[in-house]
Amino acid sequence: MKILKAMSDRFLKLFLSEVPAGACVINHGECCNARRMSHNCYGVCTRSPVC
Repeated sequence: MKILKAMSDRFLKLFLSEVPAGACVINHGECCNARRMSHNCYGVCTRSPVC
């Protein structure tokens, strides 16, 4: 079973690139509209007291 997993991981690496995981999106905390909302850590526009 380990051999099959290792082979499938190597096969996927041929087509997919590795993306490092970060803590937050780049625009975290920026205002996203005029209704006092800002981007959260996932990039979703949510109500925030910051804006």
